[in-house]
Amino acid sequence: MKKFPFTKRSIEALPAHDPDSPSREAEYSDSEMVGLKLRVSKNGRRFFQHRYRYLGRKKCMALGEFPHVSVQDARKRVSENKSLLARDIDPNEERQQKRNDLTLNDYIDQFYIPHATMHKKSWQTDVYMLNKVRPALGKLRLSTLSARDISNFHSAQKARTSAVTANHFLILIRRMMNLAVQWGLLEKNPADGLEKFRTPPHRERYLTKDELPRFLRALEEMEDRLSMSAIKLLLFTGCRKGEILSLQWSQVKLDEGRLFLPVTKNGQSRSVVLNPKAREVLEILAERRAENARTKNSDFLFPSRTGANKKFLNDLRKPFLNVCLAAGIDNLKIHDLRHSFASFAVMSGSSLYEVSKLLGHADAKMSQRYAHLSDDSLQNATDNVSQMIDQASNQ
Repeated sequence: MKKFPFTKRSIEALPAHDPDSPSREAEYSDSEMVGLKLRVSKNGRRFFQHRYRYLGRKKCMALGEFPHVSVQDARKRVSENKSLLARDIDPNEERQQKRNDLTLNDYIDQFYIPHATMHKKSWQTDVYMLNKVRPALGKLRLSTLSARDISNFHSAQKARTSAVTANHFLILIRRMMNLAVQWGLLEKNPADGLEKFRTPPHRERYLTKDELPRFLRALEEMEDRLSMSAIKLLLFTGCRKGEILSLQWSQVKLDEGRLFLPVTKNGQSRSVVLNPKAREVLEILAERRAENARTKNSDFLFPSRTGANKKFLNDLRKPFLNVCLAAGIDNLKIHDLRHSFASFAVMSGSSLYEVSKLLGHADAKMSQRYAHLSDDSLQNATDNVSQMIDQASNQ
């Protein structure tokens, strides 16, 4: 049936266009909104369009790709087009004029951020990054934004920060431009074909057995007890910085010996098993909570100072650097405490599967970087096999 009421389910159920057909695409009509069409390609992609007449001539306007453009959005755009036609305005010409006037800043504010807010849990990170993009590219018209503009920004970010950070910006810009194409605001993505910078291999830095006691002694000497407790929890749990700093007391289950993290980096909730050292830190924080005006009435374990943008601590760089300086430790980053926790677990005999679960990795392969640390235990295991074979040979 070529004409039916469009719904998300009915469109998803449509088959790809017959690959042997002489026509490139199959076209379907919405029975609820006259003029709304859906094209289905041979590879199964689905595109909304509006067919209409203007001054007696047949015209067609692309509305974007399903499901990035929903059925409701497509019908709304057709309805808006019909209002323009009623005033003798060609919707295509009107859109082209808006395209010509639309800057990247306009696109970010009017299109991308509303979309990201609804579809991305990390949308606030996007807002933060885009505030870095705006000074360089924000005033450029979306329709004139070129690969060279984006490449120059990409290179400037590498010079200012690192290849890894610069690549994160390129990924975000490419995604934004893809959506602009899907929404019919651009003909092609100017970021297509731009290559990411080569990045160095994963850091293998973690606290050594000699550094660990010095680091712990320096921690105990810190005057900022709240920051000290946060740093300790990072080392004793292997959690990410954001997971620890945003902790609320409702997530702390001391009677169960666990922390509950409702949203993690991979978008899933997880439970963190507490060891005695981590429990001790949390028990002390709970005991001293009422003694400090800053923590007394806060739901957060590590509330920010009055007037801060966030309700919880967001930066531990300065206190962490002071600890490292006091301990005489160089080239150590806060995230390396997570690596240290994993390394200690592997060297203590934990399997890579167990380490993966402790760290909350969505894919166990992410823990393979610690495999070389279990060489001693593997050597013992293979030596035991050899001894068993020797004993069997001598019988």
